[in-house]
Amino acid sequence: MPISWLDRATDIEAGEWRSVHERSAARSPFLSPSFLLPWEIAFASGRRRRIARWESSGVASGFLFLCERGDEYPGWELMGGTDVADILDALIVPGMEASFWDAVIGEFGVLLEAGPLVLQNLVAGTPTLEHLALRCAVAGLSLQIEEIERSPCMSLPGSFDEYVEGLDKKARHELRRKMRRAGEALPGISFRVCRDPGEVASAFPAFLDLHRKSHPDKAAFMTEAMAAFFSEVAQRFAEDGTLRLALLSGEPGDVAAAFQIVAGDRLLLYNSGFDPAHRDANAGLVLIARAIERAIAEGFREYDFLRGTERYKYDLGGVDRAVYRATITRA
Repeated sequence: MPISWLDRATDIEAGEWRSVHERSAARSPFLSPSFLLPWEIAFASGRRRRIARWESSGVASGFLFLCERGDEYPGWELMGGTDVADILDALIVPGMEASFWDAVIGEFGVLLEAGPLVLQNLVAGTPTLEHLALRCAVAGLSLQIEEIERSPCMSLPGSFDEYVEGLDKKARHELRRKMRRAGEALPGISFRVCRDPGEVASAFPAFLDLHRKSHPDKAAFMTEAMAAFFSEVAQRFAEDGTLRLALLSGEPGDVAAAFQIVAGDRLLLYNSGFDPAHRDANAGLVLIARAIERAIAEGFREYDFLRGTERYKYDLGGVDRAVYRATITRA
């Protein structure tokens, strides 16, 4: 089953990339053309890329997106980086993982001449971890797997009332109190979700402003270049129908915003922000609670808070899931 190597993500035929992505098990948005194409333009300039395209029965059925790590850190890593992509992996049609990794690992010899191969942000449960452990040993390669982060998520019940009742007593009481307090502190409070490209284009500057306001670290992160990348990705996701940009508003205007992405029957909380001037109203937490309520109403089966162990994720019912880094070297 042949492997071919491409030099850029733009070399992949768009239809076959989307076909493999739509059939993949996790359907990570960070492995879609809507994310990786803008990422390549924004962050991979001057760095070599090597993209493995694997066929089964003459049809593209798997991809592995790699990029040079840079002069300071030799070797290769998954495209998407660590700063802006929460879930990375190979992109494989379900049931073909064993054949894919047999073929791809057999090609690693040349890549490893440049240094280690680092597969970062692999989420617990991915078949990749199991197949790497089995096949690296057979191929005479050294494999190190280490936990690097936690990514809280939760299953969603059939109604918001069930969700609230499922929280522990203290969390349930606090959520109800904070939602009442928000209604009192923010006259004319309202919640909306933008998904149409035109709506998103109009509302996205508010997200960027609230993201920067919410914490000095977020302000430092959201440079003009990063804002341009986020805006491009948001528009592409909106055009795909996979963006859910949630906003909480009151008489002062928009006070909290959340960038959410659809991944099959899961809704991912990619990033968020709030106006600290309304901290007493718990605008950020109330926004996410309303977003969870809307997700349940839309029939999503899981809400994924993605990487990070912020307290609010656990207050809202998040349960830890480990995130790993796999490093492959010559034995």
